[in-house]
Formats: sequence, C-alpha cells, structure tokens
Amino acid sequence: MATRDVRQQFGRSAELYATSAVHARGADLEVVVRFARPGLEDVVLDVSTGAGHTALALAPLVARVVATDLTPEMLAVARRLAAERGVANVEFQEADVRALPFPDACFDVVTCRTAAHHYPELVPAVREMARVLRPGGRLVVSDTVSPPDEVADRFINAVEVLRDATHIRDWSVEEWHAAFQTAGLSLEASEEVPVEIGFDSWVERSATPPELREVLVTMLTQAPERLREVFAVRTEPLRFRLPKAVFVAVRP
Repeated sequence: MATRDVRQQFGRSAELYATSAVHARGADLEVVVRFARPGLEDVVLDVSTGAGHTALALAPLVARVVATDLTPEMLAVARRLAAERGVANVEFQEADVRALPFPDACFDVVTCRTAAHHYPELVPAVREMARVLRPGGRLVVSDTVSPPDEVADRFINAVEVLRDATHIRDWSVEEWHAAFQTAGLSLEASEEVPVEIGFDSWVERSATPPELREVLVTMLTQAPERLREVFAVRTEPLRFRLPKAVFVAVRP
C-alpha cells in the first residue's frame, strides 16, 4: 500500500478518530501508560499517533512528547485536541515509521498504539523504533493480533482487508516476539486486552463502500460456528471481538 493511499484513507476520516471510543478510551491505553513507566524527566516518542490519544495520555507524566504520523490531517486533529486540553509539552511532526527523522538513542520511551497492522513490514518498523531508544529505554506497542489458529488468522485478515485496503496484517504474537528479538530488544512483559468492535462505527471510520459492508456482514454472521465463537460475533447490533495485545520490550 503506497504512502499516498494511507494518507488519503486516514486524511478523510481523521475527525472520526478523535471521538472513536476504541482509540480515545480503549482499555489498552491504560496498559500502554502503565507499561511505559513514565518518569517526569522522560522524553517520549509516540509513533503513528493518529488523533494523539496516547501522546496526550502520557504528556502530563513526562517532560516532553514528540508525536509523529504520516497523515497531516491526523496531526491537525491531534494538535487541536492538545490545544483544547491545554497540553503544551507535545510537539507534532510528520514522519514515516520506516525512516524516523531522529538521531540514535534519543528517547526514553517509544510508543506505538493501534497502527502496526498498517505497516508493510513489521521488522523494519520495530528496528527503527528500537534505533531511537536510549539504552534501557522501553518500546511499548499495542495492536490487534492474529489468533494462533491458521484458519482464524486468514479469516480475520481477509475481513480486515475488505473493510480497509490499507490494512496489511494483524501480526501474530509470535511475529511480534521475533521482531523484538531481531531488533535487539528484550521482551519484558505482555498483556492481552481484547477489544469489542461495533460494526457500524468500524466501517464508518474506514469509509467502506456499501457493497463491501454487505459482504462483511455476511462473512461475520454466516461464518462457521467455530469462527463466530473465536471472534465472539453477536448481532442486534452487529459486533465482534478482536484479540489485542500490549507488549513492552527493553533496549539492553
């Protein structure tokens, strides 16, 4: 997926991410903050900040936050939210996670929440985030993950791609572990935080075409019983559950 396509997709729906309950108040946000172990002198980088919810949650607890994103419209929303809340120690900068414009070893904490499933490759992104961490620094990531079952993995990623063409993959826990190891990081802790998805707001955020929404309804409601149970598919209203994990890995 080209950078242009990602910017277009998220640029047109940036405002929806400001009020999305999954992004603004998801249970994983508390875990991300706890895993970050923020200190008053820490300098934090929040990668793929979106509407800035993670950056704004950490800002009162640290010295400074740098929040980056690929999409200018997302950064504009994040700046507005920061101004509305009177948060003055966050700076926003357009940047690609694959080539962060920062020197080596300059951040105490790097966070990345609900974004990595859009990354074309996981390992290069994790390596780049690890590069800017100081020794002893913490990388905290949170994202939806694929189940260990191959059929469930293929099913949910097919659903995700139909909903949003910029979706690459819900990386598995094993793929995350391998990426940390390859980047020279030591996994310190992880926690599963399943997230319940309301279908209507989910497809609205991605501006999924009506025909594809109909296909997605059919896929979710008429999937084999085992898959419907894996993802806790419920109707009236249509909703389902995605596995999500938060990891903290440390640079030795």
